[in-house]
Amino acid sequence: MPTLSISHPLLRFPLLLAALAFAWWAAKTGQAGIYQFQANSYVELWQHQRLKNPDFQVSNEQYQSTLDKSRQALNLVPYNTDYWTTIADMQLWYLSNTANIPITQQTIIKSDIFAAYRTALKQRPTWPYSYSNFAAIKARFGEVDSEFIHALHKANQLGANETEVIHITIELGLILWSQLDKSTQKLVANAVERSITWDSSSKLNNKERVFALSLVGAYQKQAEICALMSVEGQKISNMCAS
Repeated sequence: MPTLSISHPLLRFPLLLAALAFAWWAAKTGQAGIYQFQANSYVELWQHQRLKNPDFQVSNEQYQSTLDKSRQALNLVPYNTDYWTTIADMQLWYLSNTANIPITQQTIIKSDIFAAYRTALKQRPTWPYSYSNFAAIKARFGEVDSEFIHALHKANQLGANETEVIHITIELGLILWSQLDKSTQKLVANAVERSITWDSSSKLNNKERVFALSLVGAYQKQAEICALMSVEGQKISNMCAS
């Protein structure tokens, strides 16, 4: 059977199409990166200005311009999960650090933040940080509902030993303790236990232990946490009555 060489027109045409497709994808991705870089630069500038001057305010025009940059990036590469969480975090920063935002705009921004995180979670359903951050955002808006509970449990299922997940779980759990069901209270107690029973040879151990025990003490939840910890955890914690 005769074979075609690489120079044959029948082979060159598909290769040309593939090269053009790659060039188009690279150009689109590159342009999206430029838009996102511009948006991130503005946000970093806002944060820097706020540190220098606590009264610094971002104008609605500056916010809308930055938001447009992020949306242009997403229009080009809607499959980039990081862009979705970045635009949500930018909107949350603006909402949290800007005075006199009209109620209608606040409602729109909140809806956009939730929608962006939900999209990110659908695109990357095994990333624990998105779940823990979404749980924190839900709590920020006072929405301690089934979606909040699911996000917090999922974060711990996927990132049980990730310090950021543990920190958020403990902080949110202790603050919202009375609003949590028993399974979620148990989840928080488990996070505390993981934090204080870290490998004793690790330099991280003492830092995490102090963090967890200090928070439990600050919220006066020693008895509640101890009741849900294992016997070993109770002994190691040194905060549970024998």
